[in-house]
Amino acid sequence: MSPSLVELRPDRRLLNHEFEGYKLNLQALPQFTYDLSVPVDKVYPDEIQYSFVHAKLFALHNHLVLDNWDYSYAYYYIDKKLQVRKISFDSINHTFQNTVVYDIPAHTERKSGHFNLCLTFPSPNLAVVSDGTGYLHIVETSTRNKPTEEIKVWQTLHSSLVLGENKYFIVVDSRSQEKDNFELVHCLLQSVEQNEKHFDSILTWVTFQNDGQNWIQANLRQLQGKGIVHYAAMETSCSAIYVASDNPFKFVSDSEIEISEKTEELPRQIIYTWLQTTEDITITLKLQANFDKKLLCVSVTPISIKVSYAGKIFLEGKLRHKVESELTTWNLQENGQVDVLITKCESMIWDELLEGGDRNGEQILDASLVEEAHRRLAHLCSETEVTADQSAPGLSTQELEECDAASEEDTVLVRMDLNNHEITHRISLSVHQFLFNIKLETHEVPALALRHDVDACIWQPYAHLINSETWPVKHQGTLLAFGYVQSSKQNRKFVTCPPNFTYGVVCEASKHIFVYKNSGNQECQLRKRTEGYMKNVKIGQQYVLNIDKYGEVLGINATNDYLFVMTENTLIVTHIQ
Repeated sequence: MSPSLVELRPDRRLLNHEFEGYKLNLQALPQFTYDLSVPVDKVYPDEIQYSFVHAKLFALHNHLVLDNWDYSYAYYYIDKKLQVRKISFDSINHTFQNTVVYDIPAHTERKSGHFNLCLTFPSPNLAVVSDGTGYLHIVETSTRNKPTEEIKVWQTLHSSLVLGENKYFIVVDSRSQEKDNFELVHCLLQSVEQNEKHFDSILTWVTFQNDGQNWIQANLRQLQGKGIVHYAAMETSCSAIYVASDNPFKFVSDSEIEISEKTEELPRQIIYTWLQTTEDITITLKLQANFDKKLLCVSVTPISIKVSYAGKIFLEGKLRHKVESELTTWNLQENGQVDVLITKCESMIWDELLEGGDRNGEQILDASLVEEAHRRLAHLCSETEVTADQSAPGLSTQELEECDAASEEDTVLVRMDLNNHEITHRISLSVHQFLFNIKLETHEVPALALRHDVDACIWQPYAHLINSETWPVKHQGTLLAFGYVQSSKQNRKFVTCPPNFTYGVVCEASKHIFVYKNSGNQECQLRKRTEGYMKNVKIGQQYVLNIDKYGEVLGINATNDYLFVMTENTLIVTHIQ
């Protein structure tokens, strides 16, 4: 059964088309720093970890761990002594408390191929720790939201070499579950394996069960795919996995349910191409030699299209959006080339020609469309205002930003069922650049921040509805113009925002942090340089924080009022007023 296609339609109430951009604010934000008693432990890739997959896993590893079950400003990190430390920040007195809560068991010495240590919290009283050498620990933490003086030392409940010898991984997600009077802990791990031609990302879903006395490994499932993983999470019901990537993933092993062999799909055969502008679409196909034009049939309605020749159907299906069918024209050339021109009802770019896609058709991208979009958006980061009645300088396609260039691969977010190992739902992200993910609700999976036009929209996936085909993915908030401004930051390392979406953050590795704060649609008067008059515009505030004296940024977390940034030796807290 083919997967259901889910379309991301933003809530227009959460968008603001009158927002003009951000104005630099030179006011210094209040900042508080704390010198770590023991530096943060950081592992760097070695000569055998040279792929782009490895580079992403090491460079974007967030060493500052937030406890979503504790509503105070409580953070954790792992120091060079392999100790888990808790740092609490008092927002009233602006003081810090640092406590060692756990000594990670050292089973083996660190060597080539190892990963960074990971810490996650599947429940209010459990933690999952990976030491980067292949061992996974389930740890009893007791209740963590207690005053520092009442904190108990964590106790190891279970340790195991999950993937076997010389198999190293990071922990992507963890979740606890009560099922059949048993306590379960699900862990989602990511590892990398090298094949003859490329590196594969391996996602391992391992389940541990508490039988009342001991923890045992109950099940292990693995998915495999080429390239990087933008996003991965376990559904709240623990019955499916969400994966966003540029290449397809598939189940390769399951210790509980046998994976059925699937027949290989026939190779894709392109029999027509289509090229679009914002106003129309041109469909091109080729007829056989010695054709008879009387046998060509082109039928277009406002919602459907069918092109056939002598009973052979080239193209048939429901159109992605409505068209002006009465304006349809087509032309048959002497060499057998057929060009069908259809006019769109709404001026927009389609992500697909037919609803549900068509393996027999291929879109030809027009670079001039990207150039025009770039010209129209230039006012968001330029000192010169560009208007529709004013000519804009030409732009070479070589100067396009990475986010504006068309990708050769189609980024998709899929929901994969654990029982039948099939993709049940699919969301195309080809027109929605993935920016980052953020935890909004304690019990839910992380939300995704995706670029929508110039903005960044935050989407929260919820569990698949029972007795329904619906996979609800809700638009929760918007970072105005953030999708565009972040794309100009070529040295960005971390990108994030707080749960209330009042500001966005772009953090470089070692020099600057850019904060884009939506100041409640604050109105500002700007003088138009070319014509001399004042104009009221709605803008936000941009703040630039200099952090070069603290060293490389290793972790970041944004709350509604404070931005927490961790370097190897310092925790920096900035009050976002």
